[in-house]
Amino acid sequence: MSVALVSLMNGTSALAQAGKTLDVAIVSDPVTLDPALMASFFELSVQYNIHEPLLHVTPDLKIEPGLASVTTPDDKTYVLTLKPNLTFHDGTALDAAAVKANFDRMLDPSLASPRRSELGPIDSVEATGPLQVTVKLKTPYAPFLQVLANRAGMMVSPTAVKSLQADFATKAVGAGPYKVVSWTKNSELVLEAFDGYWRGAPAIKRIVFRPIPDETVRLTNLRSGTVQLIDSVPPQTVAQVGRESGLTLSQSPGLGFNAFSLNTTRPPFNDAKVRKAFSMAVNPQIVQRTVYFGTGAVSYGPIPPSIAWAYDKNLQPPRGDAAAAKKLLTEAGKSEPVPVTITVTNSPIQIRTAEIIQAQANQAGFKVDIKQIDPTSLITVLRQKDFDLCMSPWSGRSDPDGNMYNYFTKSGPNNFAGYQSEKVDELLQKARTTAGEEARAPLYREAQAQIAEDAPMLFLTFPATLQASQKALTWLQYPDGAFRLQFAKFN
Repeated sequence: MSVALVSLMNGTSALAQAGKTLDVAIVSDPVTLDPALMASFFELSVQYNIHEPLLHVTPDLKIEPGLASVTTPDDKTYVLTLKPNLTFHDGTALDAAAVKANFDRMLDPSLASPRRSELGPIDSVEATGPLQVTVKLKTPYAPFLQVLANRAGMMVSPTAVKSLQADFATKAVGAGPYKVVSWTKNSELVLEAFDGYWRGAPAIKRIVFRPIPDETVRLTNLRSGTVQLIDSVPPQTVAQVGRESGLTLSQSPGLGFNAFSLNTTRPPFNDAKVRKAFSMAVNPQIVQRTVYFGTGAVSYGPIPPSIAWAYDKNLQPPRGDAAAAKKLLTEAGKSEPVPVTITVTNSPIQIRTAEIIQAQANQAGFKVDIKQIDPTSLITVLRQKDFDLCMSPWSGRSDPDGNMYNYFTKSGPNNFAGYQSEKVDELLQKARTTAGEEARAPLYREAQAQIAEDAPMLFLTFPATLQASQKALTWLQYPDGAFRLQFAKFN
């Protein structure tokens, strides 16, 4: 972003200080505004402001009633009771029929929604009263309430879906605290407060999301007051930002992971020994120190310390051992340096990570090139498996199922690596149908150990959620990094 654009945007800061407009800098433009189709963590910053989930999750990951309350007559039945007089932004009633329509849409195979897998083993969804929806499952599904407090619980107007059709992706109509006014791709997404929001109209009347991929420019705009909130603080600036009197640094353990998918469907990573050799070559502690400046935690698997009951502190497969990696490559019959291309988005933090991986892997018998892509292209590259090794960051879920099932089961929509393991499939299926944290935790530990052995992903770090705002703004930080700006206000 140019200095000229900073100057142009300065005209909005006076409005912001008057409490009318909040300008938010985000790393990347969303790909879609349709919660049934979003598949990239870049959508997170905006979606919760347009679309309200049926249930609400607190910053400490507790489930509360949202648009609905829930009762569970048995472990396969969930009865949702909606609040009365709810409407979508377009005036359509948010009643039992609308909720059923949303479930039916997400579960329709022709839509190819990632939500279909997240919703799990649904047997039927019925409107059993004007404001009551009964969901029956084929088997118990432990994460279901957490799922309904997340993307799959976000309700959209069936009227708008029908009338807008393909345009719904850019003109989404939800029931969240803010409604879409306009979206100029790669420039600004303008939202305004929804007076019919069930918690009451938000204190801030207008929000403008501005994609600013350059981390230095994002901070410059925050310091000048051109924007008042940013969704990502560069780790190397955390100490400095924390000392600035006009800014508030917010930092908390995240739910997600930063990792790379290894394409197991083609050479060289269709060979498990080559995958394991590559993983052995890379030292994630160096990445955490030099890229993340000690923030967050080193990752050897997909479940972070913030999900304490399922986190396995003893999972530490061998890393940073070039000699052992070379030995494995020899066993795999590789006598010449193995060519590998790393695909990353063109952000400084990802490029620095790729350069460290490149240097370490090259010492272990690989010949690594780096390919940079635009952030909005990432999900397409991953889905098409058009890569050898590609960054696959995950914003995380509050239940470990959300960090594992979609990534490591054979038909999982986020199984970008093309990983196939009967054992892991069985373990993850059992873990999601088992009640109680004590019974589920060992299943996740065993699955993670097998994944570490098979090495379909190179895990590096559990990033901290690092965000910052002007002191004049009060807001709530969530560990997934998504903004829920209905709770924000100018002081």
